Amino acid sequence: MTETRILYVRLPCNPIFPIGVVYLADHIHKLFPEVGQRIFDLGTVPPLDFASALDACVDEFKPTLLVFSWRDIQIYAPVGGRGGNPLQHAFEFYYAPNPLIRLRGAMGVCASLPPTIRNSGVTWD
Repeated sequence: MTETRILYVRLPCNPIFPIGVVYLADHIHKLFPEVGQRIFDLGTVPPLDFASALDACVDEFKPTLLVFSWRDIQIYAPVGGRGGNPLQHAFEFYYAPNPLIRLRGAMGVCASLPPTIRNSGVTWD
């Protein structure tokens, strides 16, 4: 039988609550202590080395499950002027009784996503 190994990859987001993956790994360990786990923090790697560092970690650890942690609470907070005020837009979308205000909130949330993704340092090939 194949040994289960989980590799958690914390993506290089703003480090507001980067410990979420630690809580998850701890919970998995408490339930399944025989599962091998490793946390790889891309936030500690220079951006030009992301791909090679992740490849090396995967080759060394040989995970059976790869988990990406993108816990960046700032995407919902009015920080850095990224797309206006995403927190306000989210509240308008979810809670406004006026459908036009809800639409404005939805459009604001969508407008804030590209800068947030672009600023996260994540690239897709």
